[in-house]
Amino acid sequence: MSDSVGSQDAPPQEEERIEMGDTVLEVDSLKKHFGSDSGLLAGLEFDPGSFPPFSTGTDQVKAVDDVSFDIEKGETLGLVGESGCGKSTLGRTILRLLEPTDGSIEFKGEDLAELSGERLRQKRSEIQMIFQDPQSSLDPRMKVGQIVEEPMKAHGMPESDPEVETTAEVEATELSEPIEVEVADDIDMVVDPENEVATVPVRVTRDADGEITASVPDQLEADVAVSGEGAIHVDISVAASKDTLRRDRAEFLLDKVGLDSNHYNRYPHEFSGGQRQRVNLARALSVDPDFIVCDEPVSALDVSIQAQVLNTMEELQEEFGLTYLFIAHDLSVIRHISDRVAVMYLGHIVELADKTELFENPQHPYTEALLESIPVPDPRDEGARGVLEGEVPSPIDPPSGCRFRTRCPKLIAPDAYEFAEREWEATRAFMRAVKRRTFEPAHESEIRERFFGDVSPRGEAGEIVDEAIRLVAAGREDQDELEPDETREAWTEATELLLESFAEESICAQERPSYEFESEHSDETHFAACHLHR
Repeated sequence: MSDSVGSQDAPPQEEERIEMGDTVLEVDSLKKHFGSDSGLLAGLEFDPGSFPPFSTGTDQVKAVDDVSFDIEKGETLGLVGESGCGKSTLGRTILRLLEPTDGSIEFKGEDLAELSGERLRQKRSEIQMIFQDPQSSLDPRMKVGQIVEEPMKAHGMPESDPEVETTAEVEATELSEPIEVEVADDIDMVVDPENEVATVPVRVTRDADGEITASVPDQLEADVAVSGEGAIHVDISVAASKDTLRRDRAEFLLDKVGLDSNHYNRYPHEFSGGQRQRVNLARALSVDPDFIVCDEPVSALDVSIQAQVLNTMEELQEEFGLTYLFIAHDLSVIRHISDRVAVMYLGHIVELADKTELFENPQHPYTEALLESIPVPDPRDEGARGVLEGEVPSPIDPPSGCRFRTRCPKLIAPDAYEFAEREWEATRAFMRAVKRRTFEPAHESEIRERFFGDVSPRGEAGEIVDEAIRLVAAGREDQDELEPDETREAWTEATELLLESFAEESICAQERPSYEFESEHSDETHFAACHLHR
């Protein structure tokens, strides 16, 4: 008994194999900036005092600004942050749905930021996305089976890999004649290769009437012939058309994601929100990707349905060896599905750590604020939840140094002044109250008592605080002479004096923080962008 297998003329090429636990995606200094203006005359400025009087220029919205991280194969990296912090933009830029402004996106040893044209189109079969809204992301005029098949058609799948060897594993019953098996080179469209070899199990038998038959897996067919020398020749080929193979895979995936394969001919409006999101999941899996960006895939679903979809995603991840970048604003969802968590604020990653480490030992004030804001499911709990003060700064002109410093309750005192801890806390609270005008004008003594009590700062810092209090206080000698515009100017002057003297002189405004240290709850390195760790 012998096997003879058809082979390709071209020798197989060496390619980088990514094993479980190896780095599959490495993002380095990635930036995505947008022009703040749009339209025909966007960015056109007129200055009659110059020649020519017209000039162009647009402000840049720094949606993603110098982001770096990596993800291992089979891992789920959770990405969390407030709405508008750049999470979705980061995910779409990684997939090259948006053109990166700068930086690299190394995927399986190849920089996606450098790819274009046909090579980029081919690479997209390995990287897929699940969108936030399960309704708007599905074409209402297509049946769900067609929706799942569409990515396969776009990438010409299923297709044969010329580098995959094809062979057969023969089992003979009631036969003593030599058996020769020839396997078509495109057999790997149906049989999943293992170690770059597609092996077809073949069973050749002779029945009571002396007829010889060969049985092979579904979607294959075997032709049996006996040569004049008495040898048995078996020719194995693919029996199904590509349309049939695509339909079979679509039905298989619908079943895998928890739907019925009989739903193939239904339209999206006939499904619930959770079922539509399962269709999205099946569509992403149809091209057999390695990496999936999940952009808030369960935020539009009920809590009970969220758990079902998340459990399905975990099961599929284990079965297919998938890698997820899971974007969400719900920390309970992130804690359920993630292995590591990255916290994003105003285009920056401010903390990155193992899931348990981040939830049990947060090291950035922004992360602490997010965790404190999680609702407690206990009506008897009357404790106040953490609330972040102030507004998120504009991404057109983000703060220098630490992006979070304008809202941070732990802003570091400037080294130029000698502040006691309580003095700095009081000064910081007064500075922010003046900036946001959260109190009505009062006499100097009332303002001092309200914010400082018995802890007024001394020396030069005290003189600056005294001047700011004088500017915003009621009952000044010239108070009756001030117009409304002059009053606003006085508050603005006080704000600028405090910010320039204290906030802008803090190390938080001078240097961008970046610190790594050992975790308490895992072997992973803990990263936090906060100068409290200097």
